[in-house]
Amino acid sequence: MTQNGYGADPRPEINYALVESTRPAMYKAMKYWGKKPHNIWSQYIDRYCPPGGVVLDPFAGSGIAAFEAAKLGRHCISFDLNPLSAFFVEVTASRFDEDAFVTEMDRILDQLKDDPVYLDHYRTQYEGEEALVYNYRWLSGVLDEVVLKTESGVEARIPARAEDIEKATHIADIFIADWYPDDKFPATPSIGHRFIRDIGGDSFSDLYTRRNLYLLARLFDHICSVNDDSVRLQLASAFIQTLHLTTKMVYPRSESSNRDFSGSWGRADYMIRRKAMEQNPVVVFERSCTGRQGIVAALRDAKRHFPDGVSINDMTTTRTLRKRATINYGTVDVADLGRYVQSKSVDFIITDPPYAGLVYYMDLSLVWLVWLKHLDPKYASDLRAEITIKDGQIGRDEYRRRLTNAFRQMHNALKDDGRLVITFHHQQIREWNEFVNAVRVSGFKFDKVTHQYNRRSGESNVSNPYGTSGSDFYIRCVKQREVDFTHDPTGLEHFILQKAIEIVARRNEPTPYTFIFDGLVPELLQAGLVHPTDSREDVERILRKNAGEGEVFAVEENDDNGAGDIWWFNKPEDHISHPDRPLSDRVEDTIVALLRRSVSVPFDDILAELFQQYPNGLTPDIRTIRPILEKYAYRSARNWKISEQTVVTSTRHTEVIRQLLGIGSRSGYRTFVGRREQPEACSDGMLLRDVASLSALPALQTSEPEQLERIEMIDAIWLHEGTDSVAAVFEVENSTNFTSAIQRASNLDTTVPKFMVIPDDRETELLGIRDPLFTTSFADHNWTYVTYSQVARMSTFSEATLQDMKDLGRNL
Repeated sequence: MTQNGYGADPRPEINYALVESTRPAMYKAMKYWGKKPHNIWSQYIDRYCPPGGVVLDPFAGSGIAAFEAAKLGRHCISFDLNPLSAFFVEVTASRFDEDAFVTEMDRILDQLKDDPVYLDHYRTQYEGEEALVYNYRWLSGVLDEVVLKTESGVEARIPARAEDIEKATHIADIFIADWYPDDKFPATPSIGHRFIRDIGGDSFSDLYTRRNLYLLARLFDHICSVNDDSVRLQLASAFIQTLHLTTKMVYPRSESSNRDFSGSWGRADYMIRRKAMEQNPVVVFERSCTGRQGIVAALRDAKRHFPDGVSINDMTTTRTLRKRATINYGTVDVADLGRYVQSKSVDFIITDPPYAGLVYYMDLSLVWLVWLKHLDPKYASDLRAEITIKDGQIGRDEYRRRLTNAFRQMHNALKDDGRLVITFHHQQIREWNEFVNAVRVSGFKFDKVTHQYNRRSGESNVSNPYGTSGSDFYIRCVKQREVDFTHDPTGLEHFILQKAIEIVARRNEPTPYTFIFDGLVPELLQAGLVHPTDSREDVERILRKNAGEGEVFAVEENDDNGAGDIWWFNKPEDHISHPDRPLSDRVEDTIVALLRRSVSVPFDDILAELFQQYPNGLTPDIRTIRPILEKYAYRSARNWKISEQTVVTSTRHTEVIRQLLGIGSRSGYRTFVGRREQPEACSDGMLLRDVASLSALPALQTSEPEQLERIEMIDAIWLHEGTDSVAAVFEVENSTNFTSAIQRASNLDTTVPKFMVIPDDRETELLGIRDPLFTTSFADHNWTYVTYSQVARMSTFSEATLQDMKDLGRNL
């Protein structure tokens, strides 16, 4: 079967989470909420759009899809109702003459630094020296502190002096001759009466103190007078980055951060906090130009990574899609997509649609747009067509209609064999339901849902680092109409219960609710069973019907973090039919095996390995990974290197397995080594997979897949020649938990002899276990134990039998 008309792609589908890499300079220069991980989007574009093909992102935001497509030699159609998105494209793809830019920047800065208002308010004396004020700090509307730096480099954070307070008292008297925006705040839920009261007015000009507004107006006037179109645009982008950082909404960073000289507009809202920072606009602008996250660094990076001849076409102006343009972009409502894009002309769509008013992107962007539209009227915003929910303005029915129409437009634009990838998250199941129905009614079918951790939590989810609040779901769709979703609440509740049981059983350990929910969402979406309940708490309510004495689950309160209460089975044996080691132990094994193979491993490679092996409901708690690494490895530069003690311990484990394989082979058995141990190297360099006679267990294919998967993770197995039935199994427990050791082999019949092989110095530890569950399982499943020294002696025999091993085996 072909995909996108360029033949079958031999590469596997992306069916697991990817690892977000460090954001490059070109994405750091301009603020936007919810920026998507560039490298992950790049991998999706590379996989699902053919070279030279067309990518569409109708909710373009900060333009990640357009820029990553350009880097990969694809064409992109990048639309957004927010004019700021078009501005990002124009700046990033603009012709960059660094010398011309710096010349104009220096000219403007020189004039501002000589301005009387600047000299009066941001130049001062401190301990007999000239000093530059970096910021003023306000507490409950009263000037409280001043942060400054002297010409000799002395940095100080001092209480506001009488002269500072006097100047602050009279800043309202400053006359501003230059243009500045006096637009009134729109009537929107994101800007409430309390904010208007706290900010001291109902206009965007009231976001700034009078002295900062004066300097920003001066600065903007100088930028508007620059003759070179590209330089003017690039200086305007640095100015945009300056605007939000010089408002009254900026919050001082915590003292522990040791960053007295900077603040942030960290929350996606209009809010005045009790503590506020008034930053020096000239300093902020200079940083926004040439700082580490400035526009110069961004444009250097873009120039480095974009192929030669990148061209852009503003369809808002031309009204025509130019097929040869690298990026066709514009301030276009997705409802009008069909006017610009031909039916079935797009190879791949990747987009991040609005989340039902979770973040008011357009409202927040007005901080910048009220200035930009003076530079060019095309940057004026229109809030009327937003796909969102706003109390008293845009209701749920209208939101639903607009969202459904958006996906219909995408369905029409996409080729029949194309893919749609959507990122989505929300705490409310009701919003998931609206989203799912919009996708499905438009003619798409869910193909794969992947739970994707984000390295950076967006502004909308800083309050909770767990689950959907700190992650996205990447939802891959294909074009196909299918049967309607069921809305039978009884069927839904049964499905949720059964899938929750599966998730906890596969993890095989007490599990915080958030991890259960994150595993349920992909299952619900792919089964078409998302139900219009009010919140994710309703899913928990369904599960809690089955929690308590005599029910499926036991629930323990968890006040340590925001991951939710801990869920486990009242009777694990009723639900774990194919026992496995607890997820935390399996994750630890995987990390140690990777360290052994690679010796020195970047943290991102470790994450990638875990995401592939443990997707969705099995995704481990990311907080647990570093403690595991610290147990077995040490930091060296940016990598983790396996410790010498771990090498010694792991080598010992490997050599004992090799001895067991040798004994089995000489005894006339076929031998198998566990899948995780197969790539381990012995002391002579030979891999364990080459020592064993089998690397898979085809004769056991009649076993259930989950059962076979666990059996193939047993350290060593002897099989009868001819029938390939299991003769004996061995779990080598060098340093791990004895209790978890018996889990996997318990998938085999109790008649099969099972040996726990332990270091001699752990025998007392094993015999000291008094847990009745462990001792009963040990006896009932036909376990005995042997020591390393016994195995070593047997390995020297020219002939040995299973009976000899049984004779050595000891009971507890």
